[in-house]
Amino acid sequence: MTASRTGSERLWHRPFRRSDPRTRCAAPDGQAARPPALTGGPHRQARPHPAPARPDAQTAEEVARLSLPDGTELLLRPAGPADKAAALAMHGRCSPTALRLRYHGPVRDADRYLDHLLDARHGRSLAVTAPDGRLLALGHLMWDDGEAELAVLVEDAWQRHGLGLALLRRLTAAARAAGVGTVYAVTQAANAALIAAMRRLAAPLDFRAEDGTVVITATLAAGTAPTPTPAPGR
Repeated sequence: MTASRTGSERLWHRPFRRSDPRTRCAAPDGQAARPPALTGGPHRQARPHPAPARPDAQTAEEVARLSLPDGTELLLRPAGPADKAAALAMHGRCSPTALRLRYHGPVRDADRYLDHLLDARHGRSLAVTAPDGRLLALGHLMWDDGEAELAVLVEDAWQRHGLGLALLRRLTAAARAAGVGTVYAVTQAANAALIAAMRRLAAPLDFRAEDGTVVITATLAAGTAPTPTPAPGR
């Protein structure tokens, strides 16, 4: 994902119609526009970078170790432009099904797409890496006016180990630290793993569905989110 819920701001999700006057607003001067959609449809404009409101809160800049039940030690860390090659390699290892659930269609020009996602001007990105340095999962928090969008992609062989949930928890903590009180994920109704992980965020959720596309909105309470720990699930 990195698309807005609004019609003309949609980037590469399947259609989800929502009336919103923000779709008529131009980006402030000096801000970069998003690249063309990978799966069709118009691009949207980049949004301002919110300043962190609570420096004491857990943020996306922190590094954490994730211990799986089998003893495997993984690293959850910030991701950026230097991770592009590893991210492309991970995309190459993902199945068409995993990519379709993540991007709602065939992925075109992923090279250019990742340039945008990994750019800190547009949000925050996190990676989960293996002991040998391979990138196993990617998570993104994309600024969207006073809200932010959540998105995760977990390599098939590493799904059902709690990596997606760990990313979502850390990203929602980063949103809270930036003063963002509402985050949302746009996905397909068939993406049971992401929907289940969103339910485990311990935040009030609102679900809106249309033609197989689901928008899940979470309202974040004040205070620091729990440290992410792997659990069964995506």
